[in-house]
Amino acid sequence: MIISSFMITFAAFGIGLILSTVHFGGLWLTVRMLPRCRSPRLFFWSSYLGRYGITLWGFAQVLSYGPLPFIAAFLGFYLLRTYALANHCGMGMLEFAKVKRSEWK
Repeated sequence: MIISSFMITFAAFGIGLILSTVHFGGLWLTVRMLPRCRSPRLFFWSSYLGRYGITLWGFAQVLSYGPLPFIAAFLGFYLLRTYALANHCGMGMLEFAKVKRSEWK
């Protein structure tokens, strides 16, 4: 079976969603676990480097398939981040997109 460009782009979007879940889920776990750690600096930096390492490695793998899958992966990453932030703030996606920076306080 020949893998089409559409299938690669669709898979890259899904990989972007997975990378976003790993990255921001790891951030959420880090923030929750940080007060209880024996050595918070080590935990923070190891989590930081691990999350960014996984995220950048994943995007580098997607980029090897070309610019369109990279854009799709970035779009999946960004949309899941925006969706999670909007739900955390108690708004819908469309309401969240209309909020101005001055109203974030």
